[in-house]
Amino acid sequence: MELVGFVHVGNTFNEKVIAGAYRRVNNYFKSKNLPIRLVYLGEVELGPGYLVNIHTDGGSVKGYPLEGITELLHAKLIHAQEELFEKKKARAEKNNSSEEEVTMNKIFGIVNFPIVSRNPYLDFYEKFLGIQQDFHELKVMVLSIKPFESENKKLFEDRLFKGILHEIGHAFGLNHCQEDCVMNPPKVIAEWDLRRDDFCEKCFLELKRNVRGKTD
Repeated sequence: MELVGFVHVGNTFNEKVIAGAYRRVNNYFKSKNLPIRLVYLGEVELGPGYLVNIHTDGGSVKGYPLEGITELLHAKLIHAQEELFEKKKARAEKNNSSEEEVTMNKIFGIVNFPIVSRNPYLDFYEKFLGIQQDFHELKVMVLSIKPFESENKKLFEDRLFKGILHEIGHAFGLNHCQEDCVMNPPKVIAEWDLRRDDFCEKCFLELKRNVRGKTD
């Protein structure tokens, strides 16, 4: 089983929408018989100093620096791995038997503000989807929910659900797709609303192969 740590980063709001998308993602993987599960690891608190102002064509907006966020999530993932190892060890000693192989080398951070970076090769902030960074064999995913916000909570949750699937797809080796698929990134949010809330057949089969290959 591939566990993916899931945390709120910074000031937490939209909790119900995030919780709804979280449950839908886990139900999706369970229904598809894929050994991937999100595991809630709580919140990573940030001081007010983490928020920075960004000047865009639409005016000044607040955002979180990518580098600081990914370093905090990396540390959170290492701590979660240590706790998982100790729990597995204790259960194995108690039961005197081996258990199903369970790994956690990925973490997913949800932020409420846009993501910014000093890296000149990145845009000021990603408009719709997230960013991933590798720390050797560990993978950190960050997704801003700001572009998905809507007064329509069902629409908001649908957008976020597809965004999480998109980033997890990348984490397991999928590239962008041109079909009606969550791996097909939108140019505008209206395109995202029309996109199916699933992988296309080709992407799903590739995801299944990649996951099975890592868990065999």
